[in-house]
Amino acid sequence: MSYPTTKDGWDSGIMDKKLMIEELNRIKSLMGLINESFDWDFTNKIVTQEHPKEIYELLLKMFPKQIEVINYQYNDELGVPFAEWRRKIHDIDNWVLEGPYLIDPQEIDMDEEIILDRKRKYDDYVSGKTKKYFRDNISDPRKTDFEKIPPVTLEKDNNSLSVNDGAHRVFLAKMFGKPLKSYIWVKKVNNSPYVNDIKKLFNN
Repeated sequence: MSYPTTKDGWDSGIMDKKLMIEELNRIKSLMGLINESFDWDFTNKIVTQEHPKEIYELLLKMFPKQIEVINYQYNDELGVPFAEWRRKIHDIDNWVLEGPYLIDPQEIDMDEEIILDRKRKYDDYVSGKTKKYFRDNISDPRKTDFEKIPPVTLEKDNNSLSVNDGAHRVFLAKMFGKPLKSYIWVKKVNNSPYVNDIKKLFNN
């Protein structure tokens, strides 16, 4: 599809811009549905946002001992249920949720660039350059009560533990040497009878 453009390459008509965006989104959606390596965050976002209650109830049946963290992910503070779990939910036949465990933060792998980024944000907050350290609340990270903060979600593949959700909390735990209540997605076959019910949501 071609569009009339100005000399800088952008379409000069408002309606044509809307059509172009719609067409690009349609192509992106189709490619996401046929190519697993494309952008599953995009397609998974649709399912986890259109069927959050069904997913929530199925996860509770599947992992009843993990109700605390399932509730936390479902009642996302930004209003996007299971935002950090999209890929795990899509591939639920290959992942099992375990915990809670009290984990030494030094056992959790974090990319050096992420650590430096969190350190920069922390320093900016302490120096007064920014008013918030956390994305979705105004808590002072220096006063963090590690026994009361939400649990983090980790991912275990082979013998490595990485962060699935809670990078700010993990960074602070590393800095202050505090253990964290953690739930862990373990990469292994999930034999739950509810796996197919979740997979059906993605195949509709």
